[in-house]
Amino acid sequence: MKINRGVALVATTAAVALLASGCSSSDSGSADGGDVELRWIMSADSQAEVDVWEHLADMVHEQYPEITVNFESAPFKDYYNKLTTQAASNDLACIAGLQAQRVPDVGSLFTDLEPSFESTDFDIADYAPSIVEGLQNDDGEQLAVPYDLGPYVLYYNKDMFDAAGLPVPTPGWSKEEFLSAAKTLTTDGKYGFAADGTPDTWLPYVLSIGGDYIADGKPDLTNDKVVEGFTWVTDLVTKEQVAPAPPATGASNWTADQWRSGNVAMYVDGPWQLINAKANVDFTVGLATVPATDGTSITTMSGTGFGVTQGCDHPEEAWKAISVIIGADAQKYIADAGRGFPAYLDAQENWYTTAGVDGAQEAIETALSTVNVYRTTPKWNQLSALMLQYGVEAFSGAKTPAEVLEQVQSQVGN
Repeated sequence: MKINRGVALVATTAAVALLASGCSSSDSGSADGGDVELRWIMSADSQAEVDVWEHLADMVHEQYPEITVNFESAPFKDYYNKLTTQAASNDLACIAGLQAQRVPDVGSLFTDLEPSFESTDFDIADYAPSIVEGLQNDDGEQLAVPYDLGPYVLYYNKDMFDAAGLPVPTPGWSKEEFLSAAKTLTTDGKYGFAADGTPDTWLPYVLSIGGDYIADGKPDLTNDKVVEGFTWVTDLVTKEQVAPAPPATGASNWTADQWRSGNVAMYVDGPWQLINAKANVDFTVGLATVPATDGTSITTMSGTGFGVTQGCDHPEEAWKAISVIIGADAQKYIADAGRGFPAYLDAQENWYTTAGVDGAQEAIETALSTVNVYRTTPKWNQLSALMLQYGVEAFSGAKTPAEVLEQVQSQVGN
């Protein structure tokens, strides 16, 4: 699986059209089975993440000395734009990361991996089934093998709670408890919470009141439940004043930056952000579930895997590389590094041990017990980018939440 949460407008139509003529990569190698160099592209928002991916690339070379993997990255907010730009210029890396929510938009850039499994005695059943399914297209083709998954949970600054004399959040805590804590924590230029317009931030509040955001395979942003859930979050800025207004630029990763800098006590994100949090904060990190409505807390989930792109000149070697990158040893390394909650089932306990975060295991297991699989539709990248952009107006009070949702719906709902 942030994800991490800004998104860019993806040129899906151009990418799909390009596939008809065949994408090619700039990976190199000899035709007689000699040494092969492969490019691997994946998002990374910190040097700590880059270090993890480069270590996995080195693991490939250790197991397959004839294969060298050259890693390249882009910030998450730019990653899918870069992917389709590479495709449009016949320069697509042979191995690429694919988030489950992006399958409707860019899944056509990837090949079916299932025929390759037998060549390396690979068993997909060793991985969490929900994210395995999430990385399949409508035809059931396995476009990527997951390395992580995770529900969106509440990150909190334990030091701020302790200083305010507040009990820390616990899984299952209510919206009323959350709001009371946020009000107490909003003082001296600091705020209780940070949110923006991206769906990851506010969809849990729609789902927890029994709402849905898709109807007949299309976005449905203007129904009463979606409006109610989004309004509850924007009210934290405009009415309750326990959260700062997002910047007019609609900057991605702004909520995480506010939390990491100690300006806010809480925000919503996925387990994959733990490595960045622990490397970049000087306070104690805690995790809890998203606040519940009438005892119900339903969050979304995400996850990411790696696949072989269309037109890769060396698909057999690319699969061998991926089989190492998401293999048992690599998954345990990722878990030990805290990079993400591993999709490989036997490595998940490693992540909890490494995390050493108050409430992490209980929060994640509680969230996963009721999690929504976070279905998406074509143009979801565009929808998320527009919500980040136009959502600023709802948080500033320039437009009502319903007006913003209508504006986005009119552009992506048909």
